[in-house]
Amino acid sequence: MSFPIAPAFSALRLARLRDVPRIATVATAGFYYSPVFPWESRFHRDFPTDTFQSYEKMFADTIISPDYATLVVEDSYDPAEAEKTEATIKPDEKISAPKLQKPETVLLDKSPFHADMLDEKCDAAEEKYFEGHQLVDMVVVHPAYWRRGHGTSLVKWGKALADVDRVNQGVIAADMGEKLYTSLGYGKLDDVRAVSEDGPPPHEVQVGVLRYSGPWSARAEL
Repeated sequence: MSFPIAPAFSALRLARLRDVPRIATVATAGFYYSPVFPWESRFHRDFPTDTFQSYEKMFADTIISPDYATLVVEDSYDPAEAEKTEATIKPDEKISAPKLQKPETVLLDKSPFHADMLDEKCDAAEEKYFEGHQLVDMVVVHPAYWRRGHGTSLVKWGKALADVDRVNQGVIAADMGEKLYTSLGYGKLDDVRAVSEDGPPPHEVQVGVLRYSGPWSARAEL
């Protein structure tokens, strides 16, 4: 049985488990600027290590899962990168090798109430709009390396994979991500909005529901 060839990786490569601490650093630094971050990770300043470890677990799980393709793009290291994000990252703190946390582990940086509210709404949107689709889970770039085309390269690879497999591709993204996806041919389907007056602000968050349909899509429907 033969399978379609994956798109060319070019400057990208598949992530390895040894990349996880670095990926967690990038995710903490980059996702800090998403409106989803202050909605979910309301206590990041008090528990920055929990934020880091949550990303470690998340990406370790995707790397070892056969259901995901986790890619990275490498760039020359900027020794001043920590000064180019407002997220709390402690480069002098030794982070242990990633360990899969037990499902009941409580991460103190997050508000479970707010995180669960948004997750439930996003899950409902995925069920409504993305049946039979490939899904893009997340794309993140460290702020020190913005405007170098790295996010574009990652999204274009995902589009190429959808074209190879001849399936539509869905993604739920916030502000900057939404602009990137729409600039690369994704269509806006809907918005997902969560609102709560509980706790300190923010009291609402909104993300966009987007879909990519390749050039083969119209022909496939004929």
